[in-house]
Order: sequence, then structure tokens, then C-alpha cells
Amino acid sequence: MPSVNLAKHSAASLQVSPAGLAHRTGLLAVPLAVALVLGAPGLAYGAFTARTTAALNVGTYTVPAPASIGGTLECTTDQGKKGAAISFTGFAAVGRATGYTATLTSPTGPQAVTEIAPEDTTHEVKVLSKGNGKGTYTFTFSARVGPWTGPDLQQSVTC
Repeated sequence: MPSVNLAKHSAASLQVSPAGLAHRTGLLAVPLAVALVLGAPGLAYGAFTARTTAALNVGTYTVPAPASIGGTLECTTDQGKKGAAISFTGFAAVGRATGYTATLTSPTGPQAVTEIAPEDTTHEVKVLSKGNGKGTYTFTFSARVGPWTGPDLQQSVTC
């Protein structure tokens, strides 16, 4: 019968061959590589997806009518046609205004509309009537802020 050594193995008697060590290292490297490939994008996503918010103030602005205008609105005759004319020398500026609209309307319908730049404080607007020139001529002046127009400052003269 062959003899069997039942003695305890010592650390010196357990030796691992280089091929066996490489095999065991390879077995450990595969799960580490899989974990790195699957986990790295999640770590990067977590590191670069911080969210920030900025305060946003929202308000309203009502475009007012110009408070006053200086000038003369009078009946006139030009080349035998009667009508009205306004010459103004200044007006109360409206805050934030990007322009103004001056309109002079005759009693018979024709009207003169003039767009005025904010820095242009003097202007003349004239309209002549189709008929005999008698009636009420109405002048309106309004401020614009961007696409919005405020209420009219209105004056009239009866000729």
C-alpha cells in the first residue's frame, strides 16, 4: 500500500507557480475592468451635472402718455387749402421711450402721422382738409417703448 503523508502543510510547502499566479490575477482583473467600464460614466455624470439656478425678476411697466408738449396748434391756409398745423418746440420725455408718434387728423379724414426720435424735441406736423377746412382738428402724441405704445396726449383746435 502506498504511504500517504497526513502532516499539515506549511507555508513553505505551498508554492504557487508563476502560471497559476497569472491565471488568478487574470480572474481578478476581468471583474475590475468591467466595474471600471460600467462605473466610470456614472461617476463622471455625477461629477459634472451640478444644477444651478439664477434669480429672475419679472416686473411690469406701463407706458405713460407724455405729460406735456410745448408749441402751437393753429388753423392755417397753404396754397389756398385750409387746414391745421402744429409746431412744437419740446415735450416732456417719457422714461424708457424709444420713439414717439405725432398724428394730426382733419375733420374730413386725412391725417398726417410722423414718427419722432426720442432726441428730436422740435417738429412740425401739418394736415390740410379735403373740404372747406372747417371743423375740429385733433392732434395726438404718444410714446413708444419697443413695440408697445402708451396712451395719447390729445389737443384739438376748431377752425
